[in-house]
Amino acid sequence: MNKRLIVAAIFVALGLLLLMVRCDPKVLKIEILMWAKNHKSMNFYGKIIDQNNRPVEGVKVTAGVGTFEGPTRSGGKYYYTVSDAEGRFSFTGIHGAGCGYTLKKEGCEFDQRLPCASRPKDFVPDTNKPVIFPIWKLRGAEPLLRTEVYALLACDGTPKRLDPSTGRRDSGDLIVTYTRTPLNVEQGQPFDGILTLEIPNGGLVETTDLYPYEAPAGGYQPSVTITMTATPRLWGEAQRSYYIFDGKRYGRITLDFNANFVKRPASLELQSYVNPSGSRNLEFDRAKQINR
Repeated sequence: MNKRLIVAAIFVALGLLLLMVRCDPKVLKIEILMWAKNHKSMNFYGKIIDQNNRPVEGVKVTAGVGTFEGPTRSGGKYYYTVSDAEGRFSFTGIHGAGCGYTLKKEGCEFDQRLPCASRPKDFVPDTNKPVIFPIWKLRGAEPLLRTEVYALLACDGTPKRLDPSTGRRDSGDLIVTYTRTPLNVEQGQPFDGILTLEIPNGGLVETTDLYPYEAPAGGYQPSVTITMTATPRLWGEAQRSYYIFDGKRYGRITLDFNANFVKRPASLELQSYVNPSGSRNLEFDRAKQINR
């Protein structure tokens, strides 16, 4: 048989096979759904503000638009713009299945975990109601004391002194106590517990700030209590973040607590940043870290 006829026959067979596949109702349905998702409007209006609610100009905004290229493959494209004098930016005339945003500007920090970092599924763009993107305008890091402490706590309320500045576990301004009820527990059985943190000459303020880079001037409580009841699934665990003040110095701590041990004490992991100068600035630069 002529080679040209063989090649032609192969192409005809492949074309028929492709046509049969495309006519499969399931395949056709998937392709229609992917086409619909890929052609969804990604118009978006945003506004960027700093920690003082002031608009930030000149922020480079990247929109990563995702698309479906097949049942198991994805693709996409990037679009760019820059915020104006009012901190506003927009993307119009682009389409895709979804969109995420990143912000970059020298001297600023943006947390990609922010809810506004991704376009909500049912988002309705409105130029008069831009989505707010908070970023942190860095003021300049100061030398900080950074420590990590791992301590074991008795479950009977015996106090433990810790020093967030030095990491010492036998002295310091932070007093930690934990009381477990019942004292002796069985593996997998829920129990009650109370964890107390005290700084008698200063205090603590719980925070969920995405940018914990400036301690508040006031509002500190000499002690805070974390009550863990037997009802929640993680009854013997707690993760918290606090600003701290010892009467002279400001700082911040993050703790990870676990009391789900039958035959040994509870554990506390503490990470801290303290500014020894008395400033409330908690921006950290490893190059300026004070080692002790």
